[in-house]
Amino acid sequence: MARVLVLDEQQADRTVLSESLRKKGHDVEAFTRVSEAFRRMEEEDFDLLLCDFWVQERPAGLEILGWVKAREATTEVIVFARQGNVEDAVRATREGAYDVFAKPCEPNVVMRSVRHALERKRLKRQVRHLSSVLKRRFRVEGIVYRSQQMEEILGLVKRVSQVDATVLIQGESGTGKELIARAIHAQSPRRTGPFHAIDCGSIPESLLESELFGHTKGAFTGATSARKGLFEATYGGTLLLDEVGELSLPVQVRLLRVLQEREVRPLGSDRTHKIDVRILAATNKDLEEEVNRGAFREDLYYRLNVISMRIPPLRERPDDILPLAEFFLQNYSKKVRRSPLRIDPSAGNLLLRNRWGGNVRELENAMQRAVALASGDTLRAEDLPHPTGHDPLAPPPPLDVEGTLEEMEKRYILYVLNKHKGNRARTASVLGIGRNTLWRKLKSYGYKDR
Repeated sequence: MARVLVLDEQQADRTVLSESLRKKGHDVEAFTRVSEAFRRMEEEDFDLLLCDFWVQERPAGLEILGWVKAREATTEVIVFARQGNVEDAVRATREGAYDVFAKPCEPNVVMRSVRHALERKRLKRQVRHLSSVLKRRFRVEGIVYRSQQMEEILGLVKRVSQVDATVLIQGESGTGKELIARAIHAQSPRRTGPFHAIDCGSIPESLLESELFGHTKGAFTGATSARKGLFEATYGGTLLLDEVGELSLPVQVRLLRVLQEREVRPLGSDRTHKIDVRILAATNKDLEEEVNRGAFREDLYYRLNVISMRIPPLRERPDDILPLAEFFLQNYSKKVRRSPLRIDPSAGNLLLRNRWGGNVRELENAMQRAVALASGDTLRAEDLPHPTGHDPLAPPPPLDVEGTLEEMEKRYILYVLNKHKGNRARTASVLGIGRNTLWRKLKSYGYKDR
């Protein structure tokens, strides 16, 4: 069924056309005045518009085609021209009309054109969706990282994306769990389907059930029409249950049934609907501990934890700090139309010393703030917020370091190592990196114990 608008000031033609469309199962609204038609077009999305070229001595056909073009809508338009008026037909075709008919015309022929126009609309909508998927996939695969930890995680993403199993993504807030979920979807066989994410911790329980499972008309106060839940709306795609550890026990019971039966029953309905959706779950909680506390169902935990991924916090992958900082600086500089800021060595040292309790999200906010407040073309230490959570015993950074960011990082690591008389365990602790990471870096520097 399609939503169709008819604009024709001739009552007989308007009636015949409207009835023919309704017999085909379409939802039709018919108008005699151009102003009324445009008002409804602003209020409602129509799949197809059928109109006379001339209405009330106005070139309504051209006006409607211009309206559709200006909004880059996928709506198709069929125009009716006056008998023998070739010029109007040519103008309508040039402006993008799907088809042009001269009155009087055979209803069956028009209905055939309607069917083809709606098929073209469906294909145009699919092309737009695929295009957005490709753009999203490009951004996802452009995840900024340098650390070995993220290299291994993205390798795991590539492998798990090819199987349809449920994945539990764990990590602190701000580590990029949703980005990883999008990466799994973008590389999976479901990538042409929809991706939806819902924050289970930010929606009241009563509304959350409606969002997930859907509801019928009158299921509760305010339910003026039936609505599909995300399990149905994500048919053929991927649904991310973000902060799944925040679900109440009653909702956990319903979710478990959906995962077991692969079907959903909307609120207020006694009928179930089959679903075809891949479930990804993300949490910043230790769900195993939540199970031990009785706050999370054990059977649901095992249903969600078929494949588990842990996204390390930024303090465990300091190799990613400076590349991410540069990326955010370029991104926000472009938005405000200024040259990208160069990171001063003192600022770089400060970035590396910060423990980034809010992880990538906190770093991004700091870079956005820096772009707004920094003067000149260089990001300096004074442009950054004071480091949070850093080791108070860490030595002050060498502010006179110059060179590339990689060279600055190398010199700072060697500086800290020297301050602690070659004690690698202490150096790794101060830097906030693992001993193996420190060992790999020192090996790449050609460093040898003295």
